[in-house]
Amino acid sequence: MKKILTLTLAGSFLVTGCATTQQNSPSKTATGAAVGAVVGGIAGAVTGPKHSNKGKRVLIGAAAGALIGGTIGYLLDQQAKALANDVGVKPIDNTNPEVKPQKPPISEEKPVAVVKEPQKVKLVMKDSVLFDFNSHQLKPEAKEILRRVAKTLNENPDTVILVVGYTDSTGNFDYNVKLSEKRAEAVKNELVLNGVDPTRILVFGCGPKHPIAPNDTPEGRALNRRVEILVYPKGVTIPNPCD
Repeated sequence: MKKILTLTLAGSFLVTGCATTQQNSPSKTATGAAVGAVVGGIAGAVTGPKHSNKGKRVLIGAAAGALIGGTIGYLLDQQAKALANDVGVKPIDNTNPEVKPQKPPISEEKPVAVVKEPQKVKLVMKDSVLFDFNSHQLKPEAKEILRRVAKTLNENPDTVILVVGYTDSTGNFDYNVKLSEKRAEAVKNELVLNGVDPTRILVFGCGPKHPIAPNDTPEGRALNRRVEILVYPKGVTIPNPCD
C-alpha cells in the first residue's frame, strides 16, 4: 500500500475567473469541476437529515463540489502560467489522463520545464541548472531562478509545495538518496530565504527512483538527475513522491 500525505486545511474558495478549453482536450478547470461535482454529489447524498430530499441534496452537493473543483483547476492553471513565465518556458499540458506523455519533460536543449497535471503543477529542473556535479551547493544563477519562483509561490499562499530530489542509478543507492535529499533541502532553504513559509514545504530525496529516461545512456542519466517542485492545492491527499 502506498504511503500518502494528507494535508487538510480549512478554508473557503472563491472563483475569480474562468479558463478556456482546447478542442477535444478538457482544461484543468473543467476537469477539476467535473471531479468536484462527482465528489460533491456523493457527499450531498450521504449527508443531511434522514427524511430530507435526497435528490435535492445531491444537486446542492454537486454544485458545491464543481465550484471547489473548478476553483482548484483555475488556481493550478494560473500557477503553471506564472511559474512558466518565471523560468522562460511554455507550460506542458499533461492534464488529459487518456494521453500518456511520449518523452521526458526536460532535455539537454530544454533543461527546465513546467508541467500541468490533473492535481498539481510540476517545475522540473536538471541538476546542472542548479548544482555542479556531485554537489548540493546552489549555483548563483540557480538562486536567481529560485528567487523568481519564490515570488510566484508567495503570491499564491493556498498551495502546498513538495521539493523532490532525484539522481541517476549510478553508484551507491544510499549515497544517492542522501545527495538527492540534500539537494532538495538546498532548494527549500533558498525558497525560505526568499520569503516562502517553511511550513508549506515538504522535502523528499528519492535517489534513483522514478527515472524519466533510461539509465543506460549518459544522456538518459543526465535527465534523471533533477529536482522537481510540486505545487498542490491545500486540502488534497498528496501521494509520497518516492513510492
